[in-house]
Amino acid sequence: MLRQLVPNINIAKANNTDSDISKFYNREVSLAYLIIMVALYLVATANIGFFRQALAIYPFADNIGFIVSLTGLLFGLMWLLFQLLCYRPTAKVVLVAMIMIAAICGYFTDAYGTIFDRDMLINSLQTDQAEAMGLMAPSFVIHILLLGVLPAFIISKIRIRRPTWRRAILQKAVTLILSIALIAICLLPFGDQYASFFRQHKMVRSYTNPITPIYSVIKLGTDYFDELRRPDTLILHATDAKRVAPANSTAKPKLMVFVVGETVRADHIGLNGYKRDTMPLLASQPDIYSFKDATSCGTSTAYSVPCMFSYSNRANYDVDTAKYNENVLDTLNKQGVNVIWRDNNSSSKGVADRVILEDYKTPEVNPNCDIECRDIGMLDGFDTLVKSDTTPKDTLILLHQMGNHGPTYYQRYPKTFETYKPVCMTNELSKCDDQSVINSYDNAIRYTDYFLNAVIDTLKPYQQDYDVVMVYISDHGESLGENNIYLHGLPFNIAPDAQKKVPVIIWSPNGNNIDADSLSRMTSQPVSHDFITPTLLNFFGISTQEVASAPTFFKSTN
Repeated sequence: MLRQLVPNINIAKANNTDSDISKFYNREVSLAYLIIMVALYLVATANIGFFRQALAIYPFADNIGFIVSLTGLLFGLMWLLFQLLCYRPTAKVVLVAMIMIAAICGYFTDAYGTIFDRDMLINSLQTDQAEAMGLMAPSFVIHILLLGVLPAFIISKIRIRRPTWRRAILQKAVTLILSIALIAICLLPFGDQYASFFRQHKMVRSYTNPITPIYSVIKLGTDYFDELRRPDTLILHATDAKRVAPANSTAKPKLMVFVVGETVRADHIGLNGYKRDTMPLLASQPDIYSFKDATSCGTSTAYSVPCMFSYSNRANYDVDTAKYNENVLDTLNKQGVNVIWRDNNSSSKGVADRVILEDYKTPEVNPNCDIECRDIGMLDGFDTLVKSDTTPKDTLILLHQMGNHGPTYYQRYPKTFETYKPVCMTNELSKCDDQSVINSYDNAIRYTDYFLNAVIDTLKPYQQDYDVVMVYISDHGESLGENNIYLHGLPFNIAPDAQKKVPVIIWSPNGNNIDADSLSRMTSQPVSHDFITPTLLNFFGISTQEVASAPTFFKSTN
């Protein structure tokens, strides 16, 4: 009898086990709940490399709140991303793909420190079978099976609940709002730390998994399509451009120095009523015109600099196609103006690709270098630029400053310019009080004042032979901690005025055939980067229908 009961008991246990498994798989799960679980799972298992990098910069004991915020931000971003990608018919496929991508990428990141950016994806696509097999190891198989295949199998067996379409829309809307709210909650209390994190530690962000691999795939695809739509030839502008003969046959040639400033905001300029005299040298110069209401084209150098010299205005400018279009420097060059771009910043952003370009970021070229090469070095050999020909000719010299490039404002000037103290001596702006950040920023402006004053003094001896003028315009502004926002680069429509309002300063001495009265009146009018192209053409006496009715900073009278 006992022998008969034992098999029956085993059969009953087996049936119960099957029943439990069946209940697990037959249980319906909300898609919103499943997305949350997968996002949490990937934060915990696929981002070891990311947290290792973050903790190396922000030790947990000293940055508990920030690390917790960073974890919440990563989860919030994944939650938002999966919400946007997952809909009931395709949700399992998407989530399984996310898990497998994260498992594969996570292994190589943890084992080899690999970052799956665009270049790495191209490299992976070009890897042959032998190279790929050389990367396979037992640990790789175990990692993929445990962290990829197993959770993917479980997801494939889960039944997703079928809500009504109205309820599905409501759930999607609520979860999207909650994920965005979570991101905001994580960002706002630590805005100052995130400012330096996003700017200074871009490499750490590249370890986020699977966000970075997904972004890289999208970037690779968009780059491919951009390449397909790239024009075979440069798009021409101002094809009807022509030189307007001066009314006076004894008119002198034109000489302009155009200074492209970096990261200077208008409300920190002493000439504009700032409480500090940040430009004492320019304030003592005659014939200085400072514009009080000037707006930039964008909030970053890469966006603004090409826009400044384009034939588009801010409303229709496209940064992705700017490099395929001629700009005003091309037109000036074609019309016989001697155009030279000297750069002490990252680059001309494509603006000076077809004119003379000189790099002043190295001691081999720039004679004024200490911890970095100084803007004043770009004035070295000025005579050779202006007197390259025996006969004076129209000349435009553009000087692209390092200026106030952040966050290490304290490095943007020699120690002798450290007027305001104490100064923030780190790129982690959140570790400094607001006043020390402002002090270092304002000291950098005083160095720009010294540089611009030197430009003017360099130009003065040429007044006898040229109509001379200096124009200084910053590419964009800068946030200095207001509302916990630092640096720049916010989308233009939501960026504060600190990032969009820039200084425009013009030195225009008497006798250079620029209408001083109209220039003076313009200083109180709203102006923008859109004025640059028509102003340059007007000054050098070049007309074209493309900017025939566009406003200018000043009018040439000859």
